[in-house]
Amino acid sequence: MQTKNFYKAKQLLQKAIQIQPNFVATHNNLGIVFKELGEHKKAMSHFQKAIEIDPNFKNAHYNLGVAFDKLNEFQKAIGCYEKAIQIDPNYVGAHNNLGNAFKELGEHKKAMSCYKKTIQIQPNHVIAHNNLGVAFNELGEYKKAIGCYEKAIQIDPNYAAAHNNLGIVFKELGEYKKAISCYEKAIQINPNYAAAFNNLGKIFEELDHVNEAKKYFEKSLNLDPNREKTCEDYGNILLKLNQHIKALAYLRKGTGFIKFTQKDFKII
Repeated sequence: MQTKNFYKAKQLLQKAIQIQPNFVATHNNLGIVFKELGEHKKAMSHFQKAIEIDPNFKNAHYNLGVAFDKLNEFQKAIGCYEKAIQIDPNYVGAHNNLGNAFKELGEHKKAMSCYKKTIQIQPNHVIAHNNLGVAFNELGEYKKAIGCYEKAIQIDPNYAAAHNNLGIVFKELGEYKKAISCYEKAIQINPNYAAAFNNLGKIFEELDHVNEAKKYFEKSLNLDPNREKTCEDYGNILLKLNQHIKALAYLRKGTGFIKFTQKDFKII
């Protein structure tokens, strides 16, 4: 139903552009519709047209950045977000997304600076608190990461990603019971959270509860059959259960770089 609505919106906006070709908001909105339909190149052309008509239309710069993000062109996305911020220094979404782009490029310090700026502008920006926690976690600053996730949960107790990410930190610290509790809470909030099921599986695998781990990996794959990390983890569990042929299929799907010996199917 939602896809049908986007197609209808596309038709209406295209007709509007035929009537008034230089209406900046129409190009921007048509770009958003194309983005939602997965047609990122077409989306970008309309965002660029909106910018051509009005170079100071901040939302078009922001949306163009989002489109570049979807294509993994993070350096170009950074340029778009920076332009949006130049136009509006308090553009919260642009600061947060700029942080995400820097994180994707491995520039964690810059990412953290962007998330902190987002929080400075909007202290209850739950996503920025979560993202700052991710950055701290990737730098091994686990206590600071915990503080960020707990703040995100304080702002929005039903923010499943923060519960899941808090579980990841507790697992890193070897606090498995707390980690399990966090993953279970994330799943309670979002029963379709494939990553949280996978993370539960990893906990039980490390505790050597192989069948329990297998169960959670299967739940994750039922929700997202092409999730590469889960395919790899499930393949490894199948190896432990001596289901070598099935394991091979999932390991190839998960990593693509598997070498087996005839004797033990060792992964290198």
